[in-house]
This record gives sequence, structure tokens and C-alpha cells, in this order.
Amino acid sequence: MDIENMDYNEKLELADNTNTPIDVLRKLAKDAHYGIRGKVATNPNTAEDVLRELVKDNERWVEEKVARNPNTPEDLLQSLAKNGHGSIRARVSQNPNTPIAVLRDLAKDYHWDIRRNVAKNPNATGKLLVTLFEYEKTLKIPMEDVIRTIYLNEKLPEFAKRVIETLFGKMLD
Repeated sequence: MDIENMDYNEKLELADNTNTPIDVLRKLAKDAHYGIRGKVATNPNTAEDVLRELVKDNERWVEEKVARNPNTPEDLLQSLAKNGHGSIRARVSQNPNTPIAVLRDLAKDYHWDIRRNVAKNPNATGKLLVTLFEYEKTLKIPMEDVIRTIYLNEKLPEFAKRVIETLFGKMLD
């Protein structure tokens, strides 16, 4: 396969294809265009060592894509969760494989959308949702989307639902 002579769209399609061989993804991960590298970072067949290299990319967009990949190793997710860019932490909070300990830290993030994503994450436990609610209600201005998302999560214990209804019933309408 002659990757060097492919145009941008051909490379993009190849990087996005889940049937692309791993050796081809390795080559595409070194492409000069960040769009190609970003597509490789989202491909679920991208090897762990390639993800580890892509997380060092100078383009934040590529880092965000690594943070979203469900095959990104836990240690990378832990590291990315501490990143100074909210957009990267937001992708970690959306990742279905983010460990509960990382979600616990992100539940107190100052970006409301990250807290909302934690409430949506499939790994969020009832206990974490209660902790997230406890944090949210201490804020000067609790965010309606966060409260509503916590409330709608089926893992939230009934007693916590009643508390939310009592304190923030207007937000649920």
C-alpha cells in the first residue's frame, strides 16, 4: 500500500476504517496532517503503543481523540484527566473506560460540562452520583444541566432523587 502517494481524503478514510491493518495505522499515525493522526487516535484498532505516542502530539485535537478512544490505557486516562485543557478532561470524562477513581476527581472539576459528563458516564456508580450532587449543591450557582443529568441517571439512589426534587424541583421541569 503506497500511503505516501494517497491524497488527504484517502488517508482519512483509511485511518478511520476499523479494518485497516495495524501496521498501516502506525504509518498514518506519523502523517504530517493532524487530521489524519486524529483519526488514527479514534480508531478502536489502534495499538496501545501508538496511542502512547499520539498522546504526545503537539496538536491538542489529537490528544482529545486519544482521550476519547475506548482502548486508551487507564494510566493514560489518569494522566489526561490532569491536563490543563478542559477539552481534554471533557473527553476523558466521556470515555466509557475511565476508571471510577478518575471520575471521582473529575466530579469536582470547575467545568460544568465535565461534571455533567461524569454523571452520564456508564462507570458512574450511585455513590459517585451522590458525591457529585453533594459537590454541585455547594456551588454558588449549581448548574441545571448537571443536576438534571444526575437526577436522570438510573443509578442514582431513590433517597437522592427525593432530595434533588425537594431542593431543585424547578430545575427538573
